[in-house]
Amino acid sequence: MNNPESQTMPPALTLYYSPRACSLASHIALEESGLTYRAVSVDIRSGENTQPAYRKISPSGIVPALDAGGAIITESQAILTYVADLAPEIDLIPRPGTRTRARAHEWMNWLSSTLHVRYRSVFRPQAYAGENESAVGAVREHARLKLSDAVSEIEVRLAQQPYALGSTFSVVDAYLFVFYLWSHDERVAAALPQRPHYQAHAARLLERPAVRSVLARERTVRAYDLPPEFPTIILG
Repeated sequence: MNNPESQTMPPALTLYYSPRACSLASHIALEESGLTYRAVSVDIRSGENTQPAYRKISPSGIVPALDAGGAIITESQAILTYVADLAPEIDLIPRPGTRTRARAHEWMNWLSSTLHVRYRSVFRPQAYAGENESAVGAVREHARLKLSDAVSEIEVRLAQQPYALGSTFSVVDAYLFVFYLWSHDERVAAALPQRPHYQAHAARLLERPAVRSVLARERTVRAYDLPPEFPTIILG
């Protein structure tokens, strides 16, 4: 019996993303991989991800979602790992069984379970505090403090090496790039520490054609702001 997981040809890939959301990391990974894929925008601001049409694709309404030959994969870490493994020759993630592979998952788990949650607590404190005004304010202010600690930790780690895992780019860096963009959001920027190493990391990623291509594509869907130090040539 044929095992579909052993196919030599990669499955047809469709990424459901929302501009500037955490799906940006998966979007960059697909572009870096060289795989053929289709990118479909889902407007989470208007609640498109909660509508029946999208819930047929992703029953939970989660964005990003990757349709891989009819199988739906959600959660950024799962998508990033899967895409990287589909194109092993590109070296987007260390090979299984290595300590560096474990470090990659350590990073991505921390980004999703800690850093992302702290941003969400600032951006959408009602998700944790309900509609009580004083509770909402308390959650937001506490989250700003904890977010500052997390960004400081990233800064320390990136002071030791140019990329998350050492000297070469990986899908972890694509994930880190998302949160660098978010660090310039007016709701958090003033509360965060200086981050020159994180800024240098983002600048290195911005030199990559795949990153520029994805930013330009997403900003044709929704022209979100970019950090002021980013050159305007990325739209070319």
